[in-house]
Amino acid sequence: MRELADSLLSAHRKGWFRSKPMFERQATASESDILAIEKRLEHRLPEDLRCWLALVGFGTINEDLNIQAVWFSLVESGHLKGGFKFAQDILGNFYACAPNGGDIIFFDRHEPGYAVLAPTFRAFIEELERREYKIMDWVDSIELSPYAWA
Repeated sequence: MRELADSLLSAHRKGWFRSKPMFERQATASESDILAIEKRLEHRLPEDLRCWLALVGFGTINEDLNIQAVWFSLVESGHLKGGFKFAQDILGNFYACAPNGGDIIFFDRHEPGYAVLAPTFRAFIEELERREYKIMDWVDSIELSPYAWA
């Protein structure tokens, strides 16, 4: 995970007058912060996500994808019940980890649909990097499956 974290932390994007960092850190993620999230979820985070948080912290990737402690919450209904959300994008869509502790899931906010984006958090970040951290372009290109929240 170190190489992925270093790549993100050193990446820049073009602004109006100069380049801006690709990642805007809002807070560090200490071991006690991670343990508090796990206690609240009653769920241990996958090792790759734990490592990512320890290396990068909480913040926003490319002004679009926000990973904050506040977004970590349980998926409480549907067939992915028992998984947990960990991020939200600028349109209000959620990103979650499936109950199996692996698959990274996209939940569309505007329709009851979802898609599996990657088999692990590491694979999710690798694909996001490959796509130049353009999460909105990525999710605009996926096909959703119906999701029954009730």
